[in-house]
Amino acid sequence: MGHQRLGKLPTHRYLPDIVRYLVTGGAPTAPLVEQVTEVSRDALKHALRDPVFVEALWLLIRLPQAAASKDFGAALADIGIGARPPTSVTELMVAYNSALERVQRRVHAGATDLGDIAREAGAAALAEAVEAGMPMWSPTAADVQASVAALRSPEKFGALAHHFHANIVERVIHYYVDRTLHKLVGADRVARSVHDLATYNSAIRRHCIEAALIMRAFARDWLGKNQYRDGKDISRDGARRFSAFAVEKIGNELKNRKGPK
Repeated sequence: MGHQRLGKLPTHRYLPDIVRYLVTGGAPTAPLVEQVTEVSRDALKHALRDPVFVEALWLLIRLPQAAASKDFGAALADIGIGARPPTSVTELMVAYNSALERVQRRVHAGATDLGDIAREAGAAALAEAVEAGMPMWSPTAADVQASVAALRSPEKFGALAHHFHANIVERVIHYYVDRTLHKLVGADRVARSVHDLATYNSAIRRHCIEAALIMRAFARDWLGKNQYRDGKDISRDGARRFSAFAVEKIGNELKNRKGPK
C-alpha cells in the first residue's frame, strides 16, 4: 500500500503462530483460525475513526437509493460519485473507487491503511452483489442500474454489509501475514506446496464470513427501521453510528470464537 500505518496497532501474540503455520505447513486447526482473527478486533475499532471507512459504508447504503431514483445521474452527483450513470460493473467500480480516493486526498492527514482496506472491501462486496443480479449475456446500463437499485432492500443490504465487514477482517489478517510470504515460499522453507497456502487462505475466508454473519440480520433490521419505517435520509454520521454497533457485535463474535488461550 506504500505506507504501513496499521503497524501502530497493538501487537498480538498470535502472529508468530500464523507465521509458524506457514513455515511448517499442515492443515490449519480450528483454534488457530479462530485465534488469528484477534488482530482484527482492534483494527475494526480504529476503522471507525477513518473517514474513508465511513464513506465506503455510506456509499454502499446510498448508491442503491440513487439507482432507484428517477434521475440516476443527479442522484449520483448528490452523493459525490459524478453525474454519469455507469454502463457496466467496471464503470461502477471505477466511480466508487474514485469517490473514495477523493476523500483520501481531502483528508490525507487523517487517512490510514484501514481506509485502503475499507475501499477494497467495499468495492469487492459491491461488485459481487451487483454482478449476482446481472444477466449473463450482454448486460446493459439499465441492467446495471436495476441490479444496484435492488440492493436497497433490507435483505440484500444485510448481505452486502455482511460481506463488507467480513472482507475488512480478512484483509486486515492478510495485511499482516502476506508481508512474510516472500520469505516463506520455497522447497526448503514452506511446506509442501502452494496448495497449503490456498488451504490456509480458504480457512481464513470461511472464518471471516462466519464471524461477520451476525451482521446480516442486524444490518437488515437497521435499514428497514431507518429507511422504510422512519423514512430517514441516512447521513454519514448515521452510517458511522451503525458501524459502531456493527464493530462491537463482530468484535464480540471474534472474541467468543477465539478459542482457549
